[in-house]
Amino acid sequence: MKKILDIQNLSFIKDKEILKSISWQVEKGERWALLGANGAGKTSLLSVICGYEVPSSGIMTVDGKTYSECEWQRVREKIAIVSANINRKIQTSETALEIVVSGEFAMINFWGTADEKVCQKAVRKMKELGVFHLAASRWSQLSQGERQKVQIARSLMVNPTVMFLDEPCTGLDPVARDNFVGFMEKISESKKIPAIVLATHYVEEIPPSFTNAMVIRDGEVLASGKIGDVVTSSVLSEAYGADCKVSRRNGRFSLKIS
Repeated sequence: MKKILDIQNLSFIKDKEILKSISWQVEKGERWALLGANGAGKTSLLSVICGYEVPSSGIMTVDGKTYSECEWQRVREKIAIVSANINRKIQTSETALEIVVSGEFAMINFWGTADEKVCQKAVRKMKELGVFHLAASRWSQLSQGERQKVQIARSLMVNPTVMFLDEPCTGLDPVARDNFVGFMEKISESKKIPAIVLATHYVEEIPPSFTNAMVIRDGEVLASGKIGDVVTSSVLSEAYGADCKVSRRNGRFSLKIS
């Protein structure tokens, strides 16, 4: 299969060494869970990949293009990221449709007038994700879960090769979280959706169809590979520094601390 993301010995130093010789490959169509405790380096890793931070060393290739050998701003246009940081920057008066349209221009908050072709494309993306009924709703009127769904539709406007979901369930109550996991499961089964990387603290948030997982601890890869081989009691006990018991039922993981 085609490698969408290929990282070799990636390090990132900012006052201290945050990422230490990370090597990781994501292939087309794969669905990855990225796990680790607070401060493990998950968000820093995504920030480096997306070009918000500069790697200190290593080789990073996205969709066949290598960092330092091409204009990374153009590469970033094919990398989708859904995060709370973007949520906070969106103006409350923006409608859901305007927010999705803004993804075509790599904008946060849309200025200007989009032509009919772009608007129709945004409508299609929203319909594909089942969120077109929110099109006229303003950002201030949307629930946290609805905002995440609209952000995903926005991120798909540029037809990315990989989509990063950075702790998308943060702030959701238990019912909303379960509904959002169901939404992620639905989109992960679609062949129209690119490779997905879900960064989370909680195994309960991993959709059943996800194929792979990587666990990092203190900026290093602790385990990486097929999800059933990685999301285990022994690996997560080491990752979280506690006696963890992992179980799986109907494809969904759960974790208990002894």
